[in-house]
Amino acid sequence: MRIFTSLIVLLFCLAQVAVAQNAVSKLSKADQATLWLAVGRLNVANGGFCTATLIGRLHVLTAAHCIYDAETGAQVDVGRLEFRAGWQNGQAKAYRKVGSIEVHPDFSFIGQTGLQRASSDLAILRLLTSVQHPDIKPFSVAQMPLEGDPVSVVSYAHDRSERPRFHDGCKILGRKENVQVFDCEVDYGSSGAPVFRLDLGVPMIVSVISFKSTYLGQPISLGASAIEKIVILSDGALSGSSDPTASRGASFLRP
Repeated sequence: MRIFTSLIVLLFCLAQVAVAQNAVSKLSKADQATLWLAVGRLNVANGGFCTATLIGRLHVLTAAHCIYDAETGAQVDVGRLEFRAGWQNGQAKAYRKVGSIEVHPDFSFIGQTGLQRASSDLAILRLLTSVQHPDIKPFSVAQMPLEGDPVSVVSYAHDRSERPRFHDGCKILGRKENVQVFDCEVDYGSSGAPVFRLDLGVPMIVSVISFKSTYLGQPISLGASAIEKIVILSDGALSGSSDPTASRGASFLRP
């Protein structure tokens, strides 16, 4: 009886995930575009770009390696960074300069490589001014689903730098050396892209893309598994606003 009950619960959960994914997939292109407006491009002046996501009106989540100079190994000056929320076809819903950077405490650009670096490849950027556009809704973070569960990625890339792609229908392949492995196909420029679970009523971020690879000839992507160390808190920056996300801050839990 217990096995039968567990099977019913599992089937119900899978059905709920399918319903959530289908609900997003069936949205019109206009509605889908609005849903993902908090995802944008993080531009580095005279450099490249990554994908980044608002997790508060003043805070953006991306991959830590995106804010380092590959040649010198030093952090880029914050004055060179600009977040462009909802960037599409040469226009953004909001343009914001970055005021400060907080890198995950376990991350080291110079002292780590490969999987070791990817496990904590996270950075939170505090913007100089908050994003108050009524259509832009910051995302929250959530725990990673189980191996085999479906996830979705929204990202820019070098060959589609003017419009984000909603990659639905990929799944969690497992975890290797504290790095989450997905079968989502990404490309250069997708670093920092949010990985979403859709079964909680609203899309929630469970990882951030660090780099791409292949396994048995098939494309895979790898993302930080340390997302649970991100804490959303009230920093009082915009207290008194009727928007529940307006005063949210974000930081990393410290040991």
